[in-house]
Formats: sequence, C-alpha cells, structure tokens
Amino acid sequence: MKKRTKIWIITALSIIAISNLPPISYFLQESYSYQNQDGSFIYTEQPGKGMDYEVGKIRFERFQRLNPEKNPTLYRTFTIKPWRFWEWWQMIKHHEKFSLPYFQKNN
Repeated sequence: MKKRTKIWIITALSIIAISNLPPISYFLQESYSYQNQDGSFIYTEQPGKGMDYEVGKIRFERFQRLNPEKNPTLYRTFTIKPWRFWEWWQMIKHHEKFSLPYFQKNN
C-alpha cells in the first residue's frame, strides 16, 4: 500500500474516532423524539439538560400505568442516518433506542 493511501486512511479513522468522543459529540448531538401510535405520548430528548432516553423510558412506563388502554408500543419518530459517523458511538452504546420501530409523523 502506498504511503499516501495509508496517511488518508489513518486521517479518516482519526476524524471518525475524535468526532465520537464526548466533548465533540456533545455539540453534534441530535434531539431524538418518540411517541406512541396515537400521539397521546410524545417525548423529545434534550441531552444537554439530562432529558435522555432513560428519562423518556421512565416517563413512558408511568404513562402506561396511568393509561393502560393506550398502545403499549413506543416508537421512534426519527430516521436512522448511518452516514452521520459522529453518531456511530451513540448507535452502538444506545442500541435500544435505535432499534425501536419507526413511526412516521404526520406533519
């Protein structure tokens, strides 16, 4: 392999690794949103304020206890964007929220 190719590969991998570190990824985070099927429960993450996915799960469990007749499935309303390499660590670390069924919002 040529020296120039190795340098490009190392540079690309370094950029991907650095962009997934907490201080950098904090500024690049997207706010993810969730809801149940009829829209009676809606939650949007605000990662900088401590309103993450875990808080959303707790709120959805409480909502289910108060409204047992509602659909018990939590859906993600965001699309997964695999080309956003700075979110790869989030996709690995928080696999549960990215594996929720997708529900397209009606705007």
